[in-house]
Amino acid sequence: MLNRRTFVQTMGAGAVGVLGGLSSDLSAQTPTSAQAPARLAGTAATSAVRIGGNENPYGPSPKAIEAIATVSPGANRYPGVLIGGLITAVAAKFSVPEDMILLSGGSGDLINAIVSAYSGKGKVMLTGLPSYEQPTRTTQRIGGRVVEVGLTGDLKLDLPAMAAKVVGTDLVYICNPNNPTSTALPAAEVAAFIESTVAASPSTHILVDEAYIDYADLKGVDTVAPLARKHPQVIVIRTMSKAHGMAGMRVGYAIAQPKTLAEIREYHSGSGLSSMSLAAATASLKDVANIAKQQELNRKVRSYTTDAFTAAGYVVAASDANFIFVNIKRDSRVFQEACRVKGVQVGRAFPPMTTWARISIGTQEEMTRSVPVFMSVLGAPPTQTAMNLDHLDALPSELMV
Repeated sequence: MLNRRTFVQTMGAGAVGVLGGLSSDLSAQTPTSAQAPARLAGTAATSAVRIGGNENPYGPSPKAIEAIATVSPGANRYPGVLIGGLITAVAAKFSVPEDMILLSGGSGDLINAIVSAYSGKGKVMLTGLPSYEQPTRTTQRIGGRVVEVGLTGDLKLDLPAMAAKVVGTDLVYICNPNNPTSTALPAAEVAAFIESTVAASPSTHILVDEAYIDYADLKGVDTVAPLARKHPQVIVIRTMSKAHGMAGMRVGYAIAQPKTLAEIREYHSGSGLSSMSLAAATASLKDVANIAKQQELNRKVRSYTTDAFTAAGYVVAASDANFIFVNIKRDSRVFQEACRVKGVQVGRAFPPMTTWARISIGTQEEMTRSVPVFMSVLGAPPTQTAMNLDHLDALPSELMV
């Protein structure tokens, strides 16, 4: 059974195994049984297919690996200039001043800090439903109130409906592309929402989470970082955990005006980044060819997986991410557990859409192995796969990606 302790062990072991099995040919990179995580302490490693955490199955850029090797002999020294190097690289990528960048050990710490700064006790956060749950959980934990707005019929964030409720809120959370539905909105629509919010409710801050945007193919999808330069209310966050394949290295950053970042820093842990993480992230940002390759690999395997479900009669949301959202017409927790028993780890349930499953896109080899498992599970009556699911609800919120 997968519980809190074994989940942490699983993630930790997977992180350790990532760097050891990388080759320079990304198209040939597939996790081996030696890299697979141990499910229980003291047991042999399994060959489970991990397609539940929206991780990049191919690993970091070869140039990032080279950068790690270059700086690792100096790991006895504090990062120093490497911090400035990553800030410079991020600022150049988004054409913003360097004082608009806040680095973080992953974007989760940034979300907690931003929510604490603008959506604490007695305050209100506005978000979609379903959307990424960490901002909601953090707001509720610190005594704030959450207003949730349902999605459109095609499972996109309903920005017009959110705009109608924005007055009186202190923070708006926009995940674009949205997790778990995988759907995206063009930058023009997000920008129009931001402009209307700033005009109607100047005290409201807008947090735009672009964790998956590198995978988006929808025409017009782009960062809204330029609006952070225009409006102090706008905060854009990014992570290196997805397209850059660095989930185990914990690198994220926020883009906002200096005064806004100062307010966020009051609640930010100051989570330090290692020399290796900083060097790898800087090299990866500059390796645009690798990101293009990651996009193409994801696009092809995502299409293969989507086509398999569609051919079997299941509805799949239009995906602009490295995962898909499928209406499996049954309790997604039962599906999750049945797949796990058969060696495939998929995403958890996302209320209120509990008959939809979130499935991360692995390598072609992994998805070729997984699709028959999905069809086998879905081909059995739900009552035949009923089981004790209490452990699936026991994961700590910080591990709910």
